[in-house]
Amino acid sequence: MKQAVFAVAFSIISAGVCAQTYNDFQPSVTAKFSPAGIAVGKLTVGAEYNFKHKQSILVFAGIPFNKPRTITFDKKDSDVSTRASSMLAAYRYYLGNRDMTGFYAEAYLEYLSMEGKGIIHAELNKMPAQLDSRFTYKGYGAGLQLGYQVLIARRVALDLFILGPAANSSKFSSSSTDINDNLAWTLADADEAAADIKKRLADIPVVGDKIEVVVDKNAKTIYTSYNGFTPGLRFGASVGIRF
Repeated sequence: MKQAVFAVAFSIISAGVCAQTYNDFQPSVTAKFSPAGIAVGKLTVGAEYNFKHKQSILVFAGIPFNKPRTITFDKKDSDVSTRASSMLAAYRYYLGNRDMTGFYAEAYLEYLSMEGKGIIHAELNKMPAQLDSRFTYKGYGAGLQLGYQVLIARRVALDLFILGPAANSSKFSSSSTDINDNLAWTLADADEAAADIKKRLADIPVVGDKIEVVVDKNAKTIYTSYNGFTPGLRFGASVGIRF
């Protein structure tokens, strides 16, 4: 009998504590910064609005800036720059019992625009070439994200994007023009340029063999383009301050 009374009392107390926890909930806003975008030329800032216990909406914006970088092509280093901009909106549901803490599932929509340019030093038919190269990318996508967030002292948020597969509709184009001299490419030069770029594109999963390659030997220019489905994978981290 005592055990039954104790069980009932414990249930009532637990229910009261849970009710108090839900009743004490206050909406909050967390300002966030994601550092990964710096590598491609964007500052990614955003906010999480925790509007209901275990539920949030998020908005992120990527602000573009020129990011210099060095790449290696044909065993030669070249200086290029990239810049990107993005917008992301998401709905998040926390899987645990505490607001804004623990594992979560998230559905998101994203837009990404990126461009780059630079002079790439290369070899063409065993002769030096300087390729004035430019590319643009635009894509719209939707995805699902699994992540984990920690609140330190209920104020500092550490958000880990563990796994986020996405489906994107993308448009990509590039051009590379040899500015080394005024002589047109020979047929052998054009064939080597096409074979070299196709070999490199073949390493891109899923879409590499679908990218169109066109060589204009008179203009000494290689063009590539793609328009269609592109798979994506979102991962990374952000830090934030909760207000």
